Amino acid sequence: MTFLNPFFLFGLLAIAIPIALHLFDLQRPKKMIFTNVAFLREIIQQQSSARRLKHWLILLSRILFISFLVLAFAQPIINATSSSKGNQGSNVQVYVDNSYSMQNELEQQSLLAHVSGLAQQVPNSYSASTTYRLFTNEFSGNDWQYNTRDSYFDKLTELDYNGQSRTFADVARRILSSNSKNNAHAQDVFVFSDFQKSYWNSMLPASLDSTIQWHLVPIQSAEVLNIAIDSIWLETPFIQAGKPNKLHMRIKAYGKGKRETVCKLFINDIQISTTGIEITGGQELNTSFDFTLDKNSSYKGVIRFDDSPISFDNAFYFTLNSAQEINITNLHQSGGTYLSKLYSNEQLFQLQSYSYSTIDYSKLNQSDLVVLEEYSSSNKAIVQNLKQVLAKGGNVALFPPLNEDKASWEAFLKELSISVKPTALKDSVGKQAWYLKFPDTDQPFFKDVFTDKRKHLVEMPFSVPLFETVSPGTVLLRYQQGTPFLTQIQAGKGNVFVFSGCLTDKMSSFQRHSIFVPIMYTIAFDALPSSNQLYYRTTDQQITVKSNVSGLNQVHVVKDSINWLPIQNIRDGEIVLDLPDEIKTSGFYDIKNTDSTLAVLAINYGRGESDCNALTTEALQEFAAGKQYIHILDAVNQKDFSDALKSLRDGKPLWKYCVILALLFLLVEVLLLRFLK
Repeated sequence: MTFLNPFFLFGLLAIAIPIALHLFDLQRPKKMIFTNVAFLREIIQQQSSARRLKHWLILLSRILFISFLVLAFAQPIINATSSSKGNQGSNVQVYVDNSYSMQNELEQQSLLAHVSGLAQQVPNSYSASTTYRLFTNEFSGNDWQYNTRDSYFDKLTELDYNGQSRTFADVARRILSSNSKNNAHAQDVFVFSDFQKSYWNSMLPASLDSTIQWHLVPIQSAEVLNIAIDSIWLETPFIQAGKPNKLHMRIKAYGKGKRETVCKLFINDIQISTTGIEITGGQELNTSFDFTLDKNSSYKGVIRFDDSPISFDNAFYFTLNSAQEINITNLHQSGGTYLSKLYSNEQLFQLQSYSYSTIDYSKLNQSDLVVLEEYSSSNKAIVQNLKQVLAKGGNVALFPPLNEDKASWEAFLKELSISVKPTALKDSVGKQAWYLKFPDTDQPFFKDVFTDKRKHLVEMPFSVPLFETVSPGTVLLRYQQGTPFLTQIQAGKGNVFVFSGCLTDKMSSFQRHSIFVPIMYTIAFDALPSSNQLYYRTTDQQITVKSNVSGLNQVHVVKDSINWLPIQNIRDGEIVLDLPDEIKTSGFYDIKNTDSTLAVLAINYGRGESDCNALTTEALQEFAAGKQYIHILDAVNQKDFSDALKSLRDGKPLWKYCVILALLFLLVEVLLLRFLK
């Protein structure tokens, strides 16, 4: 503790005055002559000890009054804890978190506006020659510059929200990088943020640079609740015009409280459906919209809801692309009945059925799926076309022949790099060993195939095994004894599905069983070229866009009048893009080649910014405990913040408390003289 006016301390010598008056009070009792003492009231004798106590209390109050009055003029100050005191011409760094979570409100004012007001108080505690570096989440090339006080104020007026979120590590690296370039003076650093846990929790176990004075200023709303859409998905991933579908979404509520709102589904700016939700903080819930597309095309979709005051994530963007037709070719001896009925029921499938003697090879290699039944003779042209189908990502399904020409079948499979062997499966009790086991529904192939995944089907089909697949692959269906019935083998960019049994009624009931339909449909759907994702996030580093346009050299990302040329790699019908750092706003972005639009991307904000749960002030104070270089400034308003900052830099003045105590002891003296008899 120091004194601004230490020479006033000589006034403490005035304490001798009440002491002298007390010690040299020589008043003597006076004699009074009465004619008749009978008229005098009875007098209660006062004990001398009580009189001495009163005098000592009066003396003490007078001494304390004089002492605190003198101290008030001397102006005592608790020494400043900030080592930057006295740095005339120092550099000060100010980081302002301008992410969208700062839309939350404090005292009917957005947190960002509140921060702007507090940050304007920083220069009041520094000399006129001090320079200031103000930077936000943008991390632009211009924010390395240190500015004068006036330029600093001008930059504060330009603050606006930014879609980029920064972690503690990002901010600390940015600060230290600048500090190394300006190390001529010790620096003060101010961090204004709501300190979201999702980005700042990693600070608590970390160690900050002790050569810097860190001023952490938490700006937080008293009660926070934010609703955000976590994810969406389609009930049927293959969208067909005129057929109903469902769009499912998972909603999360971050923070505390309870809220009701209405979610609205828009497709091509037309409201299609609505659904109401009621959700409490920390809860997740799923809901869905029904929709039907009227034609095969690409659509832009948005889900909107009202959730104030944090509104940046109140719209969720996505794209819908109707499924392309799947070209299927069925090759057979004289059958093909079951597959013709199966694939003719859906408009999505375009089926061409040929006998081996009437194959149209010009269409065969254009197929997405080729199904071979009872193939018996080696044909180089068929093998060559099947390889072309697999090379472009198509699928091939193989059912073995019933005849005894096993060598021809094995030679054909060898051309496709597939090995089989005679089955070792024996039937000792009728057909019992030929029955299939219920499939493993956790395999990706069976995703969304079974609504009820419990293994309680009445009876699985049987199929007499003709061969056993040896080549490594994923076994999708097995016999009861464990040997493979259906094996998926990757070949080229596609897959070969090898069955151990045929489709002849006397040899198999598989083609008449209910499981036949979803398995053959899934094999066909797997051959469909994958479409682009429903949506992407601004936090995605890289995205892959499908395109069947040949001869592409370079593409651009376009939104309104802004054009980006991202780092890209174009190969085999795919465009791999590094998402530009400048894309930090949700919405629709076009992928263009010159003037033609190749695809539309729906980009949404990252999940982390929606989680408004923040580090508490108590947690920050515990983090700063015992560290003289970390200061937590929990400011309610601009005046309190300015006073706290001045106390931190210049020390805390105590003269006000001295005046109050001096008046208090003066009052005590008056009360002692008035009431203590």
